[in-house]
Amino acid sequence: MVVFILKRISFLIIALSLIISLTGCGSSVQGSIKDYKDVDVAAIVVDQEITIGELRFLFEDEEILKNIEEIVRLELVLQEAKRMNLDISEDRDSQKEAMLSLPLSSEGDPIWASMRLFVESQAEKLDMKTEEYYKEYVEIRSEQIAYINAYTREMIGIPDADNEDDLNEYNDKVNDFLNELMKEHEKEIEILIQ
Repeated sequence: MVVFILKRISFLIIALSLIISLTGCGSSVQGSIKDYKDVDVAAIVVDQEITIGELRFLFEDEEILKNIEEIVRLELVLQEAKRMNLDISEDRDSQKEAMLSLPLSSEGDPIWASMRLFVESQAEKLDMKTEEYYKEYVEIRSEQIAYINAYTREMIGIPDADNEDDLNEYNDKVNDFLNELMKEHEKEIEILIQ
């Protein structure tokens, strides 16, 4: 049962990651990511620089500026999880296996159709083969997802995946917790792009 819950949470995190990487949050954007070079620093999160190039690899260009605060929040969670030395090896490997086992050509599945378009677009933008890009993307995302899962389990616990109300309450707790984490570290966070 715990494995089922963890898988359900993992797929929830995958969906959230896809949402962040495929859609904007609707904020107004003044500049353009094309104004920046890959080596330019987009943000500093507790002394860790995030470059434009790193962001261009994971996100569509037009989504980077719209989602920079969410990206910073993700980086902060990853740093906290790594600082705690949480063991993610099993979860990372299962995430990677799950993502690589789903064909990008899944017919009739709108999420995976969107994912396929995203991967093809990113591969073209980065002058990579589609499969090569997807493999690297999965490596990075699998580790991120595993750290997020481990961190939220450690800090908040595990929700009842069979109870939608509990999942909604859990998501609210996670959001509240992450908002507090951002407030705690606000002096150590600097967003340099707009």
